[in-house]
Amino acid sequence: MSIRSRLLIALTIGLLSGVICGVYQQQFRRGAGDISMPLCMGSALLRHADPYVACRGFQSDGVTPSTANPITTVLLTLPLLPLPRPVAAGVFFGIASAILSWGLTRSGQPWQLLTFAAYPYWQALQTVQWSPLLLAAFYIPELIAVTLAKPHVGAPVALSVPWRRWPVAAGVALLLLSLVVMPTWPIQMLSGVGAPGDYRSPVMILPGALLLLAGIRWRDRRARYLLLLSLVPQRAFYDQLLVFGVPRSRRALLALVAASWFCYLGWFMFSSPAIPWHILLIYLPALGIVLIETHGKIEGKAEPLPLKELL
Repeated sequence: MSIRSRLLIALTIGLLSGVICGVYQQQFRRGAGDISMPLCMGSALLRHADPYVACRGFQSDGVTPSTANPITTVLLTLPLLPLPRPVAAGVFFGIASAILSWGLTRSGQPWQLLTFAAYPYWQALQTVQWSPLLLAAFYIPELIAVTLAKPHVGAPVALSVPWRRWPVAAGVALLLLSLVVMPTWPIQMLSGVGAPGDYRSPVMILPGALLLLAGIRWRDRRARYLLLLSLVPQRAFYDQLLVFGVPRSRRALLALVAASWFCYLGWFMFSSPAIPWHILLIYLPALGIVLIETHGKIEGKAEPLPLKELL
């Protein structure tokens, strides 16, 4: 694909997803969705107030969200503060989707855009999540600093991409800046973490232990990535968008997209906990993809990709 085609596709996807996201938040009075809390905290910081105290009773859509947001997240969303909340949500998600599109088409294979058809992407759109931007960082290592926005699910991405000096330096600078702004934020953030049931590691829930089999292909970058993802606490269904970095073929990606919708339907019809469903119909199919796919070279080397390949 030419750079022009990729850019046009990215701008189109970014515009459409941003508009849909913003309209959805406005229609259902959700404010800015999941980024409402870091925006509230950013506003408190600018008033020289303690964001973990000032936003403790903050509500979005009638629900009190967790204040367990790192200051790194707050700093990354500060440019959105002047915007009306639904507009801020649309701008944020539109940019994230455009960047994800750019990353997905880096290899010149349009079929990777099928990722946008996955149910976790649409769940992320409804709730204004970071997972599209985190998945983009999997394809564009220069974005490694954004994994600090959601470090609990961003860590597998950061540990699975080639590290380059200036992107890593940008991440370190962001972390240091957050500590300068508020040295005690890690302790205060941990105190605001929700109940343990809110976040679960797939490998800790049966039959999630099977995901340890990904270690058989440890030399394969995407097998390591899947294994690391299975170890970190996460929520259903939007965090599972990160699993869609695993497929290497159109058929495998299409199968995983279809499985993600069956995952949602199973959860919806039987009103059962969501996490076992995403283990059965997202993580285990991804494991099968890792173990069965034989074409292509094993990606064991952690060498940085040339910038020209990213463009």
